[in-house]
Amino acid sequence: MNYRLCILFLLFLACPVSAAEINVATSTYCPLVCDQDKAPRDGIMHEVLRKAFEDTEHTLVFHQMPYVRAVRDTLDGAYDVITFVGSEYPDFIFVRNMDMINVVQFATLSTSTWKYDGPKSLENIRFSIPNGFRTGNPDIDDYLHAHDRDNARVRVASSDNPTMAQCQNLECLLEGRIDAMLVGSLAFRSIERDLPGKDRVRVDPTPVAMFYNRIGFSPRLKNVEALRDLVENRIQELRISGELQEIFRYYRINP
Repeated sequence: MNYRLCILFLLFLACPVSAAEINVATSTYCPLVCDQDKAPRDGIMHEVLRKAFEDTEHTLVFHQMPYVRAVRDTLDGAYDVITFVGSEYPDFIFVRNMDMINVVQFATLSTSTWKYDGPKSLENIRFSIPNGFRTGNPDIDDYLHAHDRDNARVRVASSDNPTMAQCQNLECLLEGRIDAMLVGSLAFRSIERDLPGKDRVRVDPTPVAMFYNRIGFSPRLKNVEALRDLVENRIQELRISGELQEIFRYYRINP
């Protein structure tokens, strides 16, 4: 009898309550992911994921980290889901019914006469990018691959999250240390709204690329399709009820 109790106890330990935890890799890129101390209004993706899993057996555990690591470790299975990831990473199991469109453009000082006109127009300027950033435009990405170690051409901002990297690059632009910076429209609109003297900055109207930011589940997660379907179904319910539109309005986004 004692032997059977011991076996049952060991089986219980092998199936801990944390089995229902969903480990979420996240990195600040407001309005998709904002400071977690602002919860529950800490970004669109955080709010949607919380609403998707409320009243379920699952508990969300958020892990803040640099974006490059969040992508790598979620693909490797160290985390179950990433709050946002670009469509240039096709191995993720994407949530398919909430695409946040991100337009990649160059920003310059409003007094600058330079305009983006293909990769050749980059040869005589110094511009900045966040560490690990790629656009999905093969011409630009080939240029970045060739020159992202050449600080005279490309300044790479290393920081814990993409929002901070864009803020660092913007500071360099305003101080005249670079000629231009690559920006993602989602985050830069949010940064620009709070920028004193924002008329000093001009966003070049010619888009470099456009991609989708989506919630992405790890391909190594065993029940990945069931969890993805759960999130998609809940998003559809939020859209029908108007709750999703309320979230977008709060963050002043019209995807």
